[in-house]
Amino acid sequence: MILADAIVTCLRDLKLGYLFGVSGANIEHIHDSVYRLGGTELQTVMTKSEFGAAFMADARARTHHTLGVCCATSGGGMMNLAVGVAESFAHSVPVLALVGQAPLAQEGRGGFQDSSGIGATVNAKAMWAAISKYTCKVESADQFWSLWFESLTQPFKGRRGPAVMLLPRDVMMLEVGEIPGDFLARVKAEMASKPETTLDAGLLEELWQQLKNARNPVMVLGSGVVRRNAADAALQFANACGIKVVSTLACPGIFPNNHEHYLGMMGVAGHPSTHQYIEEQADLIIGVGTQLRVMTRATLDAALTEKPLWVVNDNFDEFDHHLNPNLKLEMNADQFLAIMNAQQCKDPVQFAGSSIHKVVTCFKPEKINYDFSPRIFPAKKAEAEEGLTQSEAIKRLNRFLPDQGHILFDAGNCAAAAAHFLKMPLDVSNTIALGMGGMGYAIAGAIGAQLGEAETARTMVFCGDGAFMMTGLEIHTAVDLQLPILWVVFNNSMHGMCVTRQQLYFEGRIEGNTYGDISIAQIASGFGGPDRIWSAVATNPVELDIHLQQYLSHHGRKPGVLELKIVAEEMPPFMPFVSLRAETESAWI
Repeated sequence: MILADAIVTCLRDLKLGYLFGVSGANIEHIHDSVYRLGGTELQTVMTKSEFGAAFMADARARTHHTLGVCCATSGGGMMNLAVGVAESFAHSVPVLALVGQAPLAQEGRGGFQDSSGIGATVNAKAMWAAISKYTCKVESADQFWSLWFESLTQPFKGRRGPAVMLLPRDVMMLEVGEIPGDFLARVKAEMASKPETTLDAGLLEELWQQLKNARNPVMVLGSGVVRRNAADAALQFANACGIKVVSTLACPGIFPNNHEHYLGMMGVAGHPSTHQYIEEQADLIIGVGTQLRVMTRATLDAALTEKPLWVVNDNFDEFDHHLNPNLKLEMNADQFLAIMNAQQCKDPVQFAGSSIHKVVTCFKPEKINYDFSPRIFPAKKAEAEEGLTQSEAIKRLNRFLPDQGHILFDAGNCAAAAAHFLKMPLDVSNTIALGMGGMGYAIAGAIGAQLGEAETARTMVFCGDGAFMMTGLEIHTAVDLQLPILWVVFNNSMHGMCVTRQQLYFEGRIEGNTYGDISIAQIASGFGGPDRIWSAVATNPVELDIHLQQYLSHHGRKPGVLELKIVAEEMPPFMPFVSLRAETESAWI
């Protein structure tokens, strides 16, 4: 068996499903092997860009709790792929990147796209090592199986993250023999492993006593709860003891949003009800599956440093030690919650305030005026009053969210507003790229999330026009695959978050963040005929409702793009921007 065939056979037999990428001279052996050996169990997804491929692999890994696999050829293809792999590294997502390289025989001799680091060439191995958990380069047949085992398993060991295997073109034709007899079994065992941490009886008793002494404890659920499929365990614990629960921007739907013990989301796009409870009433804060990084704890530093704090997470690589918690426990979220549920059965605790329902509140939208030219929509005052605002659109979109599938948020004002104003449905995953925070992630990532889903599942994306112009061509990939994904694109002809910052911090000097009008719906319609993709543009609330009803009633099983023309700007519900005196209202009204 040649090396390329060995790689593809393993990916197929591990049932990883999809290989996202763009082909090229130095990766084409892998695609030929997929053609010959992939069958119905391993499919090439040809993306429009390598960064789109990495975003898809990342989102697939997050939403399907698997290893996302992407590939690229050498040179510019390799460099593009690095954008998405860096996101996976920063947010601990298990991804495998297969990266073609110039033939070994041509290294240091002026070979096309040489990345050997010899002379004035890019050092691919050093570059990838800076943004991955594990990087290797195969240079001989006898190296392959050991390097391949590490490439498949390192993404799941300890702090999760991407692995990168560099594959020179001539190496991919080397004979490496048959797959070792126990190879796949050992790989599967490593992928499924959950390192256990011992919590001795004395410490457990001490912690449980602290919990019993609290009157208003609150549990903060982070992305580690999602990674370990521990949402049900968190719900079981909250139901049993009545502890109040808070979600984070990484996973706003991790806990039922209509639950009587749910306070809302905390952090930079958090709900006022959450922040008020933590600051004024909470007497014990328990973070589970989170390191309480800056985006998660925005404006809450005082409460988190002055009040009793437990932090339970599977790693603390980026923990801010000035928080100085009473307990810092390196443990998987599912293991910790299992211990808490077992202890609750043995020695039940019930919190006094558990029967008091706290209404989740959000910020009341505040219109703002930007004084700059050219404005894309030089709307008259009457038009602006009748047109769409971001908050009004999102509140209406609440009625059209999927009840099974995925919701993805892109970067910027629209992501902050969507996470703030949406009521997340049950059985729907929520994904946002908080690692590198790159624009355009959600547009491509939605494809990785939706692939392989049940017939009844669908995906919705909330993104801005700036993101669309970065990765919008990936929507054509969804058209090719006929995936039921609806991209909702907020079009205000500017990079909204950047303009808001310039307005607030640079005395309104708007530079480098606005551009001329663009018809997103018209561009999207060019990705296929009306039988292949649905697109529409809404300029007011009535049109928005009509278009959404039309899509769901007649076109909901194919890709759709809904462009929202935003003519009146609002201050986004982003904690660094919002005044402490800002008005609030009940959420999801």
